[in-house]
Amino acid sequence: MEKTQIVFVHGGNSFDNIAEFYEDLRQREFDPYQSERKKWRNTIATDLEATHESHVLQMPNALNADYTAWSIWFEKMIPFMRNDVILVGHSLGGGFLLRYLTENKLPLTVKQLHLVAPCIDDLDCPGVGGFKITVTTWSDFASIINSVHLWHSSDDDMVPIHHSERFAKKYPPTQTHYFTDRGHFMDSEFSELLVVIKK
Repeated sequence: MEKTQIVFVHGGNSFDNIAEFYEDLRQREFDPYQSERKKWRNTIATDLEATHESHVLQMPNALNADYTAWSIWFEKMIPFMRNDVILVGHSLGGGFLLRYLTENKLPLTVKQLHLVAPCIDDLDCPGVGGFKITVTTWSDFASIINSVHLWHSSDDDMVPIHHSERFAKKYPPTQTHYFTDRGHFMDSEFSELLVVIKK
């Protein structure tokens, strides 16, 4: 029996022009001795390795991401996907999956779509570039998705929770999971998401 697949799409930043990108680099803190942060997507992949086949996609140039480039790279994964794949997008990755699955029909069914602190547009959220939808005119997904889950925390200082709230109103079938103390979900564990994926 084949394992259920999980495909993770990480976050990043995107800019409307090169000057904004350069300024973002100037403002970033740099520490060559800082150890790499343990990420919840890797923890989930390890916890589920007996029953799930996980793929953590490394998307092109996360510091100044381009939607078209990410689409090209994501499409290289599609031939390897099977029916009932689970897709998980965090931050800009959530915005990417939302836009891509709205504009493109996958040749397979998606069992679960998880959007974790997704940026859906640039309202109160700079660094989105082409990774956005127009919520007011958004109508539906082009792909077949069995369940959509939104995960967001009210204390997120990178992507305000109203991004998820506005999309949830536009797409009532969405299952919302709201928190008050998880920030931008940068912890090494995400037990609540793990439980839903196991269902």
